[in-house]
Amino acid sequence: HRFCRRRRRYHRFNMSEEHEVVNHSHGTNTPLDWIRIAVSLFLVGFSIVIVLALIATGNTKLAQDVHPAAAGVILWACIIWMSMIEGGQCSMVGLPPIDRELYKESHPITYKICSWGHKGDNLDRYLMGRQFMVIFVNFTISLAGAPLAGAQVLGLPSWITAIFLDSGIAMVLQNVVVGQLTSQ
Repeated sequence: HRFCRRRRRYHRFNMSEEHEVVNHSHGTNTPLDWIRIAVSLFLVGFSIVIVLALIATGNTKLAQDVHPAAAGVILWACIIWMSMIEGGQCSMVGLPPIDRELYKESHPITYKICSWGHKGDNLDRYLMGRQFMVIFVNFTISLAGAPLAGAQVLGLPSWITAIFLDSGIAMVLQNVVVGQLTSQ
């Protein structure tokens, strides 16, 4: 048995094999949903490829000033760090209404962090510091992956370069989808 607290009520879920398992499709009910998912995956993948190609060819500020390999490592280290910052923020904001005793035994580290983080005004201070960290990490990601003026990559037509690189949409898709939304 597993307990889940929602809206200050406890619901009991029996996870044994005797009971019917509910299969959730998570937004993949129609062929149009599958097309939407495929297009989204293509756009994110394409954005990642062209940003990495920019870095590899030295067409970003950090790749030009340091080294393309260092810029690539810094970019992905910062995206992973951003993911941890965003996931931690969701947990810290989402857990206060939940009785900590429910996860004291099963998640002792979470219990200790929340016991400290939810005491007094620590949550507000955490959120303020987190926001400054997000600004710093996004600035570093931008140095590592944003194109220099007039950068061309992979022989793409100028109109595709204008849409994805000059407008910044490739960086937005990469950073927001990979570094922020998935962890939230």
